[in-house]
Amino acid sequence: MKRIRPLDTRQLQAFEHLCQTGSFTRTAKQLLVTQSAVSHSLRSLEKEAGCKLIKKQGKQIRLTEAGERLLAFARPWLEEMNRVRDEIRSSDDQGVPRIRLGASDQICRFLLPPLLKEFSNLEPRCKFEIRGLDTLDCLNLLSSNEVDLSLTVEPFPRSDYLFIPCFSDELVVVTYPEHSWAKKGIVCWRDINGEKFILPNRRGFTFRAIQDFLSNKGIQLNSFMEMNSSETTKELIKHKFGIGILADWFVAKEVESGELVSLPLGPRRLIRPWGISTLKSHSLGTAERAFIKCVEQMGCRLDG
Repeated sequence: MKRIRPLDTRQLQAFEHLCQTGSFTRTAKQLLVTQSAVSHSLRSLEKEAGCKLIKKQGKQIRLTEAGERLLAFARPWLEEMNRVRDEIRSSDDQGVPRIRLGASDQICRFLLPPLLKEFSNLEPRCKFEIRGLDTLDCLNLLSSNEVDLSLTVEPFPRSDYLFIPCFSDELVVVTYPEHSWAKKGIVCWRDINGEKFILPNRRGFTFRAIQDFLSNKGIQLNSFMEMNSSETTKELIKHKFGIGILADWFVAKEVESGELVSLPLGPRRLIRPWGISTLKSHSLGTAERAFIKCVEQMGCRLDG
């Protein structure tokens, strides 16, 4: 008697992706494999099933009747398998909820402590694994499944990410009180050539947002200092080494005390959305959903 083997999970995943994309090339790209590997996987699945699952009509892919029946079974089964896998991964061996979080350095320093304190009142048993990096590195950890959530500024849109906006801040020009702009109470962009700007690292999303903003004004900074640390930028401005563009909340205390002066960039404001990024393929656990809600609630208070 011939032994009937269960269908291979990876082959079912490739089949489901192929049905979703309608393209061997896009399926291979999503699964990070070669196109020939997708074709081989489909042939093996058809061999196990004992029938054809798809048929080609020109460049289009159509499901056979057997293929439609298999997809109706495979899709909910794969979704459930992913959900259970994510729930298992988001808990330790004792069933304690776990959140693997990547967060920008600014968030780790200023927002995360009160956020974790508030969340611990809701989920006292939850454990955190936190990686404090810049936005790009956090997204790389997300792609490699080293973290499940990333709390950063809004990244550039990608097909595999889901971004959940939670709050926003405004970027402003920050200078010392003796600066001519501070005395006038307005940024004079026509006098920009003589200014020494201190900007964030050019590989970051904030630098690109600033660059795009200035470019729309027809302004190009040919010479400026780059700093990885916003705290260092703030100290350099205090010591009159230059002026910077920073988040309004980041300098609120110094502005209130009179150490620094913040000025709007102009009639058109530069707003940065912040929120949670996760992979679309990741099924959020109960603790993760509760954490996202907590971030949203704190964001409402910050925006208010």
